[in-house]
Amino acid sequence: MPNEKKVSRRQEPKAAATTPEMKPEVVEAPEVDALEVDMPEDFDNMIDEAFPDIEVTDADLLPEKAGAAANGQGAHYETVSVDVDSPSGMLALHDAFKPKYYPTASTDPLTIYLSHIRNHPILDAESQQKLAVRYKEKNDLEAAQMLVLTNLRLVVKIAREYKRRWSNLLELIQEGNVGLSEAIQRYDPFRHVKFTSYAQYWIRAMILNYLMNHYQPIKIGSTRAGRKLFYNLRKARSQLIQDGYANPTPALVAEKLGVSEQDVIDVSRQLDQPAVSIDQTAPGHETVTIGELIKDDSQSPEQVVENEDFYAKVHDIMMEFAQSMTDPRELALWTRRLMADDPATLADLGSEFHVSKERMRQIESRLKERFKDFISQRIDGDIATFIDV
Repeated sequence: MPNEKKVSRRQEPKAAATTPEMKPEVVEAPEVDALEVDMPEDFDNMIDEAFPDIEVTDADLLPEKAGAAANGQGAHYETVSVDVDSPSGMLALHDAFKPKYYPTASTDPLTIYLSHIRNHPILDAESQQKLAVRYKEKNDLEAAQMLVLTNLRLVVKIAREYKRRWSNLLELIQEGNVGLSEAIQRYDPFRHVKFTSYAQYWIRAMILNYLMNHYQPIKIGSTRAGRKLFYNLRKARSQLIQDGYANPTPALVAEKLGVSEQDVIDVSRQLDQPAVSIDQTAPGHETVTIGELIKDDSQSPEQVVENEDFYAKVHDIMMEFAQSMTDPRELALWTRRLMADDPATLADLGSEFHVSKERMRQIESRLKERFKDFISQRIDGDIATFIDV
């Protein structure tokens, strides 16, 4: 970089007297319908809550096994200030963003991509603002390209937040890059909003829209209820657990979110395991796909009968265990909480028996251990495989 480049540790340079003060909190969310992204009505509020100040590190941006060529040391990236209004400044940017190919033994597309973008400079807010003005006023495509390149690592950071929900991180990055391009086209640099604050909305919106429409066989985002579940299912479960429901049932979650029980069941199946394409190459194979290795797991009639007999026996043992109880608190915990479709809270049961919530939790814990011993004496094998109380 030439002399006009100034480097600072994540400290945005003070704006000149003629530069308006930037206030990200006054950002106005773009009209989602214009992009035909079918998002929840409260999506903009959800995004605002999810936007912390970004402190970008190598550890944030790179997968754990991205390869030596793409692996960093965890140091904080530095923002760079460039005079984009001068020919020498733009020339310096051209040189900084010139494609650089680093030798790597990996043939993984994600590793190669990360190794290509890892040394792209991150321009400070003022420099990005000036590039956005050039694009807005002069339709300067070169300025738009610089905005894209300097924010590619921001896309990777956001995409990694959803890696557990989609096994192919590169696909999420590609969708995020589409959102970044959309943000550049729609950004108004005169509204006193930092470009990165605005761009995050579109990056995240595109990734989430892609997930909702491609997430496993069921398109979760096809209905309002599905979208609501997609965002709030795990949160609702956690809240119910905090309220004392050890294992919240689909009916409880459905009531809390105002959706049908079947919707909860369907979406839970998708969210509780990462999506894997059956067209992906199977581990240890070069040409064989996962789909070609899948065997038919449908049960034979004999297996169905055997399982039904087993669970009938377990049910009988559970009833026998309940009849053996003499403590009314244990019986209430067993019938109205552990075995109930609509379990009572520990707080409610404790209030009924004039003991604390913690005391009821202790009784419940001992009750579970007794039941495991009780059923283990009556059924051979690893009972923990079948019983979860």
